[in-house]
Amino acid sequence: MKIAIVSKSDRNGGGASRVAEDLATWLNDAGYPTDHFVAFNCKEPLSFQQSLYAGGRRFKLCKGIHETTNEYGFRELLPVEYWLNLSRVLDNYDIVHFHDLYTSISPVTLALTSRRKPTFFTVHDCSAFTGGCLYPMGCEKFTTHCHQCPQLPAGKHKDKIPDRTREVQAIKRWVSRHFNIRYIFPSHWMVQQAQQALKFKISPTVIPNAIDLKPFPSVTKTQIKINLNISESRKVIVISAHVLDDLRKGVKYAVTALQSVRDLSPFVLIVGFCNDELKQALEGLEFREMGYISDPSFLAKVYSAADIMLFCSLADNLPLTVLEAMAGSTPVVGFSTGGVPEMIQTGHNGILVEPTNQQALNQALRQALLSVNLEAMGQQARKDIENNFSKAAFVERHLQLYQDFKHSLPKICIQSLVEAEPVINK
Repeated sequence: MKIAIVSKSDRNGGGASRVAEDLATWLNDAGYPTDHFVAFNCKEPLSFQQSLYAGGRRFKLCKGIHETTNEYGFRELLPVEYWLNLSRVLDNYDIVHFHDLYTSISPVTLALTSRRKPTFFTVHDCSAFTGGCLYPMGCEKFTTHCHQCPQLPAGKHKDKIPDRTREVQAIKRWVSRHFNIRYIFPSHWMVQQAQQALKFKISPTVIPNAIDLKPFPSVTKTQIKINLNISESRKVIVISAHVLDDLRKGVKYAVTALQSVRDLSPFVLIVGFCNDELKQALEGLEFREMGYISDPSFLAKVYSAADIMLFCSLADNLPLTVLEAMAGSTPVVGFSTGGVPEMIQTGHNGILVEPTNQQALNQALRQALLSVNLEAMGQQARKDIENNFSKAAFVERHLQLYQDFKHSLPKICIQSLVEAEPVINK
């Protein structure tokens, strides 16, 4: 069985693309030949990665056509990556598995692919069933039909992009309803959101994201703090976001909560890009800006050094950041957003409060810092990763799904799946 993974970017392009690259890597490690097709590279490609847009002139053409249709409000309308490249290589694969489409891949490409090969689509955000936004942020128009979108950005010429969200959403609904595509969701919350907007020809399934525990150090938090030149007696709080001034990440709530416990003298680690406004907001707190960390081992060390992760996102699926903190034996304090309650249970491996409830968040952070059970919650978080979000389980769930799905498809889609398949090493 040979597999093609398709995503917007490599692991440095965001959490969704990281999941795609991890899956491709782990499938190869398990003995299943897998290629990863990437629209935009953010780093040197791995041996099994290649350009979705085929490079050269075709890359410029694909990118240019998508940018042009976007200016007219039809986000990634034309399946140019299918016409110019993917259609030519499909016969080399038995399974095609798409991940993040946003800004790079047309939903029509999924439809065309599904007519030739067993096709899967992991939904990492709400753009798979809205008129274009990553998260509706309280807007409920997507449940009937998107229109008059409050999130439409300015176009290339600074004029507002025409509102074609109703038509774009209609295309996505058509694809999900009429084509043999198996939708995969990392969280039950995201399935519930999608089911308000889409009807599926094939029932969707849930496969939670996973973490490779290999980069996470086996030494104690005290040893890691010393290694990072942090006083072993200090309570360390880590906050993380790819762009810290992103309103969706709720950083303002995190900053206010940190200021509310300033009397307890926590040491703050900031993972991400810290602008001057944020630095000023943190005045009076001792903090260290870590920047964007691409090295998995160093990132694991930073999360493992923390006694608490403060996670205040206002909209999220099943964020890898939370899983990474748990893998580092770090309990999470934050908002019960999206799929986060499927990972964190209050008093068990962290503390969650109602989103945007600043007073409750302040109290939860103080409670955690003073709790005698803080270390035990962190240890439980690590056990939960091992039991529920492991690399081995992630790979096995996908392979089982591939097997089950291929048997339910018409013969035209499965005739190439005849090779004997290796067994994963337990």
